[in-house]
Amino acid sequence: MPWCGDRVVETLASDVAILGGGPAGLAAAVALVHHGLSAVVIERADYDTPREGEHLPPDTKPLLKSLGVADAVARGRHASCPGIRSAWGTPEPLDRDYLFHPMGEALNLFRPDFDRSLAAEVQRLSGTVWTGAQVRKCERRQGKWWLTTTREGSAGAISAIFLIDATGRTAALARRLGARLTVYDRLVGLVGRTGGSQVTDRRVVIEALEDGWWYSAGLQDGSLVATFFTDSDVTDLTKSARASTWRSLLRKASMTVTRSAALLEVGDLNVRCARTQCLDRAIGRDWLAVGDAAMSFDPLCSEGIGKGMKTAVRAAAAVSAQLGGEPRALHDYQDELRAMFSGYLVTRYRYYRAEKRWPHARFWCRRGKTDPWHMAR
Repeated sequence: MPWCGDRVVETLASDVAILGGGPAGLAAAVALVHHGLSAVVIERADYDTPREGEHLPPDTKPLLKSLGVADAVARGRHASCPGIRSAWGTPEPLDRDYLFHPMGEALNLFRPDFDRSLAAEVQRLSGTVWTGAQVRKCERRQGKWWLTTTREGSAGAISAIFLIDATGRTAALARRLGARLTVYDRLVGLVGRTGGSQVTDRRVVIEALEDGWWYSAGLQDGSLVATFFTDSDVTDLTKSARASTWRSLLRKASMTVTRSAALLEVGDLNVRCARTQCLDRAIGRDWLAVGDAAMSFDPLCSEGIGKGMKTAVRAAAAVSAQLGGEPRALHDYQDELRAMFSGYLVTRYRYYRAEKRWPHARFWCRRGKTDPWHMAR
């Protein structure tokens, strides 16, 4: 369609519009359609855009099955992960194998394939996924939400009864509607990836250092993705210093660097936000937030995607109940999120307190404080 300035040339009416087409947003769309509601997903990128893979624990497999994507995910370019090796609290590595897990091995995801599998299921169920789309305006009129979008050079409009914020850590919609973020730390990840056909060990390896900790995982194509997690003010992560910082930290991490000598030669390094945060409220008048938009967990818990999809499925049930006339549905959803986040903070504190080798190091000292409000200081 030709560009027509502000004139709308594409329109769509839906029960629910979802801003953000990652795993949480797509899972919400699938679940909403299962509840008999129409859903449209608005995603800025496309599913060919490279993005870091993530670890999907075995416990998530029943959720994939319930969403109808287990077989498609099994066919994707994901690496079966036999377990986790960690040097945490001690220099001696400890192994946690999935050999006897009732759900089998975990998966180290190739994210484009994973997201495409979910998007394909949304479309198979007659839901709508708009990629390469941006929301230019969001307003409420006559009891509905009206979104003005741009997509593939064309202007579009979507009307919806309900909105879901699945925009990730930015929580763009919720914040625009008045919600505020509470931030608990300054955690960031310095991310690099080797070339393919070099790594056969697909375990996740976690290795603690004085200034943070390493995460690495073997992927299906033989590449290795590695991330050093630290606080943004603890290590020099400016663009000019990243390469030297990366190599210096690797040389201190024997378990990580021995996985692949190519790690020392990685040149394309990126910094990603990984902090713990949550919204002061994840619901409002005919809107709610899911996944990382509602609350973001430390990567140490390996629950990013799984948590996001679980909250999305629960959110879909709340939306269906709310539109069906149950006035407490959204508040019950909010209460569940708060309980989940409170439990996570306790678990996070215990995990970090298990590492006692550097009690005076700024990174670890912060996480030893019992009051999470003080963890960012």
